[in-house]
Amino acid sequence: MKNPIGKIVIIGGGFAGLAAAECLSWQQHSHEVTLVDSRETSQFLPLLPDIVGHSLPPDIPGYPLKRAAQRWDFHFQHARVTSLDLLQKCVVTDKGNIPYDGLLIASGTETSFKACETWSKRPLSVDSVDDAVKLRDMAAKDESCHYIVCGGGYTGVELASNLRYFFRQRKSQNQVTIVEHGHHLCGALPRKQVDFIEKAVRQAGIEVKVDTTITELDQDHVRLADGTVISNARVIWAAGVCTAPFVNDLSFSKNRQGRLAVDSFLALDNGIFAAGDAGGFKAGNGELRMSVQFALTQGWHAADNILRYLAGHALRPYRPLDPGWVVPLANGRGCGTILGLEIYGRLPYVLHTLVCMARSVGLTNRLQLARHYWKQGFSGKQ
Repeated sequence: MKNPIGKIVIIGGGFAGLAAAECLSWQQHSHEVTLVDSRETSQFLPLLPDIVGHSLPPDIPGYPLKRAAQRWDFHFQHARVTSLDLLQKCVVTDKGNIPYDGLLIASGTETSFKACETWSKRPLSVDSVDDAVKLRDMAAKDESCHYIVCGGGYTGVELASNLRYFFRQRKSQNQVTIVEHGHHLCGALPRKQVDFIEKAVRQAGIEVKVDTTITELDQDHVRLADGTVISNARVIWAAGVCTAPFVNDLSFSKNRQGRLAVDSFLALDNGIFAAGDAGGFKAGNGELRMSVQFALTQGWHAADNILRYLAGHALRPYRPLDPGWVVPLANGRGCGTILGLEIYGRLPYVLHTLVCMARSVGLTNRLQLARHYWKQGFSGKQ
């Protein structure tokens, strides 16, 4: 790019960040675009449970950000963001400062360990491909171990389902339990879907403990709030998320998860925008849930508004369109709501696989994913 007139910086190479970078590559502009991420690959997080349960090769959910930079004409800086200097308009990283004229914060969220920071042993989490591979390898070696997933939301249910599927395929004696502090698993869903999920996980041999939580993890012993003590246990924490430390340090308004409260334009301040899980967009009486679809559309929209801001044009309000959701289980079944219609059985799982193939970055990844699912027959047997 010759003689750039401005600098656009994107923090985060996930769904929202890459969507913004791709959108900027389509537009005619003369700005220099830099994407900053502490990882060298963009990771398709909805596929992490499949690494555990269905032996998905770990290279499929990842796309090298250097390759993305060549494809969409941006600079990739492999660095960890430590803070933002809003007065000097620069992103501070562990490898130096990066000035910006327009900034997109798309750093996503990660597992929050705040509720268990006093424990003598830190539980496991699955925030990356490496985490999923570590969990799968650990599960393959364990015998007669009790795996406890703390958190009965989408993530916890999918992880527990895939762990149980993995153990049943190997005829392992390892047990799986979901611990949820609320009254039901996936309690935000319609009651019929909640009943479907709870019945399905119990039929798969997963123990469900609701209205309680873990109060202590000491070596390999777990104590629950209801007094239950489980020995020879491994805990996987899926009971909450938080934003990156540098986001938490910003003075902008945030919700209880630390997500930045953006306005109708996805903006925070002059030239600063947030998209995806890092931002909290108000819709109705609450905020949009964290989802791939919203991350992608917000990334595209924020990129367009950054260009409008730099050109001195009026910003466009973001108008979300919610196509729905699915909760896939490892046995090739699931439930969900698509365009207002509730669906159950095999169709939700098939839709999940098709969407994952469509949203994966790169033709090679899509073909490999399609081949993997074809071998799996789009379903498992429990």
